[in-house]
Amino acid sequence: MADVIKLLPDAVANQIAAGEVVQRPASVVKELLENAIDAGAKSIDLIFKESGKTLIQVIDDGKGMTVADARMAFERHATSKINSAEDLFAIKSFGFRGEALSSIASVARVSLKTRQAEMDAGIEIVNEGSKFISQDFCAMPVGTNIAVKDIFFNIPARRQFLKSDNVEMKHIWEEIYRVAIPNYNIEFKVFDGNKSLATYTESNLQQRIVSVFGKNHQQKLLPFAQDTDYVKIHGFVIKPEYSKKTRGEQYLFVNNRFIRSAYINAAIRNAFSGLIASDSFPGYFIFIEINPAEIDINIHPTKTEIKFRDERMVAAVIASSIRKSLGTNNMMPSIDFETEPAIDFTLDPNRAVKIPQIKVDPNFNPFKRSSHSISSVSKNNSINRWENISVEKNISSESSIPALENTLINTDSYESSENYIQIGRRYIVSSVKSGLLLVDQHAASMRILFDKLINKSQTSSNNSNMLMFPETINFSVTDARLMSEISDELNKCGFVISYLGKEMFSVSAVPENIDLRGLKIDQILESVLEDYKSSGLVKNNRNDAVILSMARKLSLKHGDFLNREMMQLLISELFASSNPEVAPDGKRIYSIVNVDNLSKWL
Repeated sequence: MADVIKLLPDAVANQIAAGEVVQRPASVVKELLENAIDAGAKSIDLIFKESGKTLIQVIDDGKGMTVADARMAFERHATSKINSAEDLFAIKSFGFRGEALSSIASVARVSLKTRQAEMDAGIEIVNEGSKFISQDFCAMPVGTNIAVKDIFFNIPARRQFLKSDNVEMKHIWEEIYRVAIPNYNIEFKVFDGNKSLATYTESNLQQRIVSVFGKNHQQKLLPFAQDTDYVKIHGFVIKPEYSKKTRGEQYLFVNNRFIRSAYINAAIRNAFSGLIASDSFPGYFIFIEINPAEIDINIHPTKTEIKFRDERMVAAVIASSIRKSLGTNNMMPSIDFETEPAIDFTLDPNRAVKIPQIKVDPNFNPFKRSSHSISSVSKNNSINRWENISVEKNISSESSIPALENTLINTDSYESSENYIQIGRRYIVSSVKSGLLLVDQHAASMRILFDKLINKSQTSSNNSNMLMFPETINFSVTDARLMSEISDELNKCGFVISYLGKEMFSVSAVPENIDLRGLKIDQILESVLEDYKSSGLVKNNRNDAVILSMARKLSLKHGDFLNREMMQLLISELFASSNPEVAPDGKRIYSIVNVDNLSKWL
């Protein structure tokens, strides 16, 4: 029988290895940026075309490479960072595996130009699909210039699996954020061809976060820090009121390397327990400094997952420091056990001390109390007690109501009543011909607002309130792209939003006759963006998705108090709406408890 096991050719082996390292253009961006940082660069330029499918170029002013090192960089398992297995547990650099450039060159056309300070000229090496093409001298400044062209040109099947330009751009920007945020002492410039997209100048950590995600983050960040003998923690958390429905702004770094950790993320979320909604996620920028011997970062090809020797200890330190920061900044109740109230015992030396006097009525006899007063008090107490029991029963019945009728009320038979009761600041109860009407105030308010905004978007008349001073809002690059996509839908609803350039937008008007409920304009727009990102709706439903998000944000919430007039107005507007039975998100708005079922409550 013939032998069937054989060694793979180097080109095939490199392509298999590339499948672990190079998954999409963003993977190339990550590897090249990290190599530039390891080279000691103080300024890095990133240039790409067609979302990296055609070109990804990284230019740095680092120390460069010798001719031999430039040739060796294309070989598998070639690295300057480790010499033995023990070095894997003392790594402080990024690109240490020695497979990044080799894997990239196996699936793309790569041109490497590099020059060291002591060299009179640079060296240029061209490699295509793991094949050496040429080597020549070139004129260039000190540093390295790597251009990766036509990714997956030799693997058409892999290229077909790439997503749209917008999706690939989103992944590229995410990799840029993960590298730019911790390396705030380095200047980054991003270009789409010849068009400048972003410039992040050298700054401190807070300024870098603000420059990446917009000036609005200046007021959102809460600093925290904690030093222990085992680990050092510092960074920023985003205030609870700015929590989002997506995990977009969650950045965890270990020794300046971005990682993911489900255990630590759960501990951070528990630290925000009671401060954010159950379907929201806290934002944070957390930096962990730990001895490299206490972690293992060589367990995942992209190095986004690591192992801690004591993960529970790290998570506990992070959670406690976050809770402390939230309490210090009045985000949650805090107890100070060190402060003791001062008691003033200062006495006036000129004031005579008097013995306290106790007055007693010698004629008081408790056995001579009239029976009339006793019965009166007993009667009043009895009445109050039964009134309290009645109120408690109404409130507690919310969780013990029998199955509600599925029969929906006929709007023609609805009787307007002035007797409304709000239960648990969640439901509105009123009597109708067939029994008891139970209305969800949040769903009802959402339906009313959705109809109003739909009508505004379908009319061409002026339906805006102009602001005295236009408000300028900054977004991150990715959010600015989404805002440009949905700005037309927002303007149809009554906003007047203009793009100013550099991820800045101006809002000069808001919808007329729509209560903004005291919310800031940037909060409303950011909420719409988050809903739009998480909805995943197609473009044909974009208008409804944007309006639904606004209606959800501006509608009454569970917990809002309503007086009788407010409840009466809400019910009247509900039954005048287009569909009083179902909210725009598909939830039922009200139900009827039949008169016959009321006897089950007694």
